[in-house]
Amino acid sequence: MLSFFRRAHASWFVLGLLGLVMVAFVITGVGTPGGLEQLASGGDRIAKVGNQALMATELSSRMQNQLDVARRENPQLDMIGFVRAGGFEQTLEQTISAKALHAFAEAQGMEVSRRAVDAKIAAIAAFAGPTGSFDRDTFLRVLADRKLTEAQVRSDFATDILTQRIIIPVGGAARMPQSVVLPYASLLLETRIGQVSAIPNALLLSKTPPTDAELSTFYTRNALRYTVPETRQIRYALFDKNRFAGKVTATDADIAAYYKANAATYAGGETRTVTQVIVSDQKAAQDMAAKIRSGTAIAAAAKAAGLVATTLDPKDRKEFTRLTSDAVAASVFSGKQGDVIEPGKSGLGWHVARIDAITATGGKSLEAARTEIATKLADTKIQEALADFVTKLEDEIADGATFDDVVKSNGLTVVSMPAVTAGGLAPGQPGFKVGEELQPVLTDAFKSEADDEPPVLSMGKDKEGKERGYAFYDLQSITPAAPKPLAQIRQQVEQDFIFDRAAKAARKLAETVAAKASGKTGLDQAMSGLPVRLPPPRPINARRLDLAQAQGRAPSALRMLFTLAPGKAKLVESDNNDGWYVVKLDNIQRGNAAERPDLIAATQGEMTQVLAEEYLSQFVEAVKADVGYKRNDDAIKRLRKTLTGSAGQ
Repeated sequence: MLSFFRRAHASWFVLGLLGLVMVAFVITGVGTPGGLEQLASGGDRIAKVGNQALMATELSSRMQNQLDVARRENPQLDMIGFVRAGGFEQTLEQTISAKALHAFAEAQGMEVSRRAVDAKIAAIAAFAGPTGSFDRDTFLRVLADRKLTEAQVRSDFATDILTQRIIIPVGGAARMPQSVVLPYASLLLETRIGQVSAIPNALLLSKTPPTDAELSTFYTRNALRYTVPETRQIRYALFDKNRFAGKVTATDADIAAYYKANAATYAGGETRTVTQVIVSDQKAAQDMAAKIRSGTAIAAAAKAAGLVATTLDPKDRKEFTRLTSDAVAASVFSGKQGDVIEPGKSGLGWHVARIDAITATGGKSLEAARTEIATKLADTKIQEALADFVTKLEDEIADGATFDDVVKSNGLTVVSMPAVTAGGLAPGQPGFKVGEELQPVLTDAFKSEADDEPPVLSMGKDKEGKERGYAFYDLQSITPAAPKPLAQIRQQVEQDFIFDRAAKAARKLAETVAAKASGKTGLDQAMSGLPVRLPPPRPINARRLDLAQAQGRAPSALRMLFTLAPGKAKLVESDNNDGWYVVKLDNIQRGNAAERPDLIAATQGEMTQVLAEEYLSQFVEAVKADVGYKRNDDAIKRLRKTLTGSAGQ
């Protein structure tokens, strides 16, 4: 509500520097693993901060992560757009400032213990193992997936902890005095009283047609308004696995061979349900197992040790081995129901487990499994036939066959689209829209050149997850974007000219009224003697608080009211662009927030936050000056060009 008083910038202290970008990369699990090494040549030193070097590879990695985070709100954003929007400079300044704060903290003798970093890492859900607790193997695998080293991540967490320890007291010291806050809070209660008069364009419409010269000039100046986007004409043929349904079957020999190759699947097996406790020490695990065997409930034994017993869903030996280890699985699957196994070790610790239930899973004879196997094999053969057919079409095109030759020789049904835009609309056929299922064809066709060979495209999956098959298409023609000929749209252009002429006349009339009304002349008096009869002026009044609460959606006349001095009048275009308003401010009634403690408190909170951000900003600048830093402008330019793909242009 009180953002009216906020400065028009977002402090990176508040918005996320404290969680450094590489740490955020790990926590969120987003990003594009790999590829970063191509963004920069690691030999460039971007800056020196204290005795630390910021290399191009590190900054490019942080840029990629920041882009991935920004894509959550704007999935279409790419690196070029991100850099042009200021992402490069912001990330560079964030990284330099973070390194400066780290260097300053170390110079003051501040340290971060390994335990503190461990606690931060262990709190991240992405590093949890099967039991829900931190798992080192999972931790290392996640880092490997994201091309990170443990040293990088630990360093970022340490910097994050040090930075928080330094700047939180700095920002927390900010407090805006109530004596300063009161005038600003009172300003929110200020009421402005005035008048507004509407001057609709429609009142100034003239039926006098434009001359040929006027029409030609207007058409030329507004050519973009009448430009038809680039269109492309596409022919396509669709096919899927149904083309081969019933034509491909599995033989008895195929079924028998499959049954034999998958004997373990059809022979049957068993699953076991286990309740377990994971203990870090072997002796403690053995003692707990002995206590459970003597009659203590496993949940009670675990609770006494400060641990929790977990019951796993039924699992076969292979799955249990994957979750634990060969040794633990061997013990579980060699015991009887009710047994407490001898503790075995896995990467998670020592497992104390009780076998709760043993469930046999029945096998199937060849005859019982015949239909199931025949269906599986037929599906596989159909997929193979479909893949072979795609290859056949591609080979025929590569050998010089035309689109028409291929569809004819393979019995494909061709459908022709009208000339369509990239959005799937047909300017020459109103109401036509390319269906969602054909979007892959449309997207690919607008990336192609006129002389490209007709391609075969996978059409992806539908909303139910079913494969849509393939499309074989031909880009017939490309019509560049161009204005429609004047002769073809003359009536529309004439109408636009008449409306444009009326809008200009309405503006000129509004300027006349505003000029007369600025001063002691009333708005109603300023409207007298005009060539058209205008609606009478209406009263308009509002508090500044109302304007702030509208969050930029207040009517244009109301916004204009708060820009005027008493007695002044100005014009502003109507919200739907169908005319003009003349707004005059008659009076300002000052507000007094002395009796609104809620408003004072809210304003104080907002202004204190702004003050805290300013304290932090100034403090960081002082820290950077204290530790010393130097930017390598040439290296920065090179990296910026590399990130935007313009290094070779």
